[in-house]
Amino acid sequence: MPGRRPTLLPRRGRILVVSACVLAVLTVATTGAAWGAESSGGATRSAGATPDPETYRDLAAQLFRNQRAVIDVAAQLEQAEARLAQTQRDLDDVQRRLDETRAELKRLEDLVRSRAAFIYAHASTSNMAVADIAHVADISSGKQYAESATRRDVNQIDDLTAQADALDAKRRVLVDTRYAQTAERDKLRAQKDDLDARIVRQKEALDRAGAVTMMGEPELTGAQMSEWFASRGVRYRLMGGMTITELADLYVEEGKAEHVRPELAFVQAILETGSFGNATDNNFAGIGACDSCTGQIPFPTPRDGVRGQIQMLRNYADPSSRAATLANPPSAPIYGSDPGRAANAYDTFFAKGRTPTWNLMGDGNWATDPDYSPKVLTLYFQLMAFATRRP
Repeated sequence: MPGRRPTLLPRRGRILVVSACVLAVLTVATTGAAWGAESSGGATRSAGATPDPETYRDLAAQLFRNQRAVIDVAAQLEQAEARLAQTQRDLDDVQRRLDETRAELKRLEDLVRSRAAFIYAHASTSNMAVADIAHVADISSGKQYAESATRRDVNQIDDLTAQADALDAKRRVLVDTRYAQTAERDKLRAQKDDLDARIVRQKEALDRAGAVTMMGEPELTGAQMSEWFASRGVRYRLMGGMTITELADLYVEEGKAEHVRPELAFVQAILETGSFGNATDNNFAGIGACDSCTGQIPFPTPRDGVRGQIQMLRNYADPSSRAATLANPPSAPIYGSDPGRAANAYDTFFAKGRTPTWNLMGDGNWATDPDYSPKVLTLYFQLMAFATRRP
């Protein structure tokens, strides 16, 4: 929306409507106490860590690029391995047919030789040589049947020889193809291994600093997320009787579509809606609300609300995000119903790529609250700790 910030800051009042557990967390944050580190999938992160923005913005951006690249390389590798497997099957088939053709060729050649010897033994011209089997029919006397059969076999030998030559030529082509495809597969494997190693190093660097990236693939299922939510024993109210499990599944689907980590978007929504106690407008992230506003943007369906939140999070995190590369058109309730203007509003977002890690959220990024990031991350660590403890 030209001239207007696509998302305004969430109202303070809504952030305070949370469960007793989160209220305790807020108290600790307000007093400035340090946040405890909790285990998340084997990595230890600190909810209170605030990495240097420039350093970790670049590192998080590199990590995201490598994560996207490794997905592409993995797909290419899978295709290369499939092509190589098909070439091997073709080569095995050609080799089998070539072996069968050569075996039949040898059988006929042996048969013709035996017939040639028979014709020679019964020929009226005893001194006729039978050195050239191809002209054995020129023998002037002998058994007519043997001569006729020999002529037929010689013709078949010629056909089989041509077939064998063609199959052998095809075999050589397939061998060369297999060699080239093996080299391509090995190159892609090396690329993937290199990217995997870089991703591990970059994740470790971010983990050591307590930085949690916004972009990434799902770590949990919708069922795992909803199970944790149910364990908290809070009441919720969603439009149309939607369950938390169904909503969590939407977060996984939409997050995966835009490569935004759904677990973090889900806990952000919990914080913003008071554990979904105030979410009947399908706005799960305070989009369009601000400290001095009286309302916020409504969304027609829960999926629209989740999609709008996910798309906006990607815009905050990914400096290369563009409407043309989104899995779905930009959210109409946020950016407008005109496709061209909506795309322009998304592409010119004022905070594009500003917060690739959740540690940089808040204090003017998404929310005015300077402790917004620790509040979201604390819920995230609670979710991940719960999931890792479950069988």
